[in-house]
Amino acid sequence: MIPTETGERKTALRRHYAAVRAGLPPRERAAAEQAIFHTLFESPLWQNAAVICAYLSIRGEMDTRPILERARVEGKLVALPVTVTGAEQGRMVFRPLLGLEPHELPTGRFGIPEPPETHGDLSLRDFAGALMVVPGLAFDDQGFRIGYGGGYYDRLLAELRSAAIPVTAVGLSYAACRPHSLPREAHDIPLDYIIDERRLTSIHGHA
Repeated sequence: MIPTETGERKTALRRHYAAVRAGLPPRERAAAEQAIFHTLFESPLWQNAAVICAYLSIRGEMDTRPILERARVEGKLVALPVTVTGAEQGRMVFRPLLGLEPHELPTGRFGIPEPPETHGDLSLRDFAGALMVVPGLAFDDQGFRIGYGGGYYDRLLAELRSAAIPVTAVGLSYAACRPHSLPREAHDIPLDYIIDERRLTSIHGHA
């Protein structure tokens, strides 16, 4: 595939924001995460969702364990992403944890723990009313993000929205990784909300 100008800009921005994130002082990171999770848990986005589609943090990402723990305490169904191999490579599904702890999960394709196949995949209908926490290196005020370049979340969100499944997609970000605008391509799907330690941003007039 021939790299596009936008694609090259995204690659440079990935390096930039990975360095910004890695350079945040531990005390500043901890305070920011505490504020972000407080905003998330007190919001109707969280309170009205029976299903939480989260992810296990890697590569210096914000620690998502508080999300998994809070959801479990409140009796919400927690599901984690699984990248599909074989004929459907490039596709991502979500599987429920079903009581397992993250350290009990088998290692998946990218070295990330994933729920086993025996837990079953969520169907499109299972996503109805779910809150999906989407990872990223940077998020802008229009709901677009710089991810890791795989396009998994964009494809899944496009599929859900095409099927008119009401799922709420939210990005959690440090304010230092919140530019006003990021480069975007035709396949990029905007999120519904972005939360950083300073504010919750609603995209496109969502309530």
